[in-house]
Amino acid sequence: MNFITREIAHINWLTILIVICLLLLAIAKRVNSLRFSDFTMLLSNNKYIISHQKPNKLSSLFNAILLLFQIASVSLFIFLCFDTFEWQVIPSQITLYFKITIIYTVVVICKLLIEKIIATIFSIDSIIDEYLFYKVSYRNFMGVILLPTNILFIYALQPSKIAFIILLILLVILNTIVLFSFYKKNESIILNHMFYFILYLCALEIAPYFILYKLIS
Repeated sequence: MNFITREIAHINWLTILIVICLLLLAIAKRVNSLRFSDFTMLLSNNKYIISHQKPNKLSSLFNAILLLFQIASVSLFIFLCFDTFEWQVIPSQITLYFKITIIYTVVVICKLLIEKIIATIFSIDSIIDEYLFYKVSYRNFMGVILLPTNILFIYALQPSKIAFIILLILLVILNTIVLFSFYKKNESIILNHMFYFILYLCALEIAPYFILYKLIS
């Protein structure tokens, strides 16, 4: 039997990045093992959201670590997506990854800050804090889902455009379900302020991702 080896070039920095991601998860578990256990069950129940949204703010160490993990994992997925679709215009792969990471971080942080400012201006801090915790928690979990996918595409499977298109569609669907579940819960508030809600969706939930793509590309 003849074995066909897959040539993997320039993966040293990718290996270091994956180790950093795993280390961030280990640190998060070390910081609060009970909370981390609830976090890993996020898709099956709402215990993490119910138990931890009020006593723990987004600025807590646990959330900060998971946010860093999300940025690293999602940026890696976007990098692999760019590489597969041959959108890369920068000669150095690691330069492209850092460009994606910086822009993604700026968009995420600026978006959170703008939402917090809006909450303060309109005196709706409680509901916005709940919304941000809900949204960021699920997106941190999406980062966890993407990590093994990234590992498979780097070391085992040759990623295809069709595979990435399917994954992107599934991520959009999952993100939409998560957002609409919160909107459904606060349906009465949204219906009373429908015009502002539509403006919010366009300005802060749709536009930033088009800006992210344009800035990276």
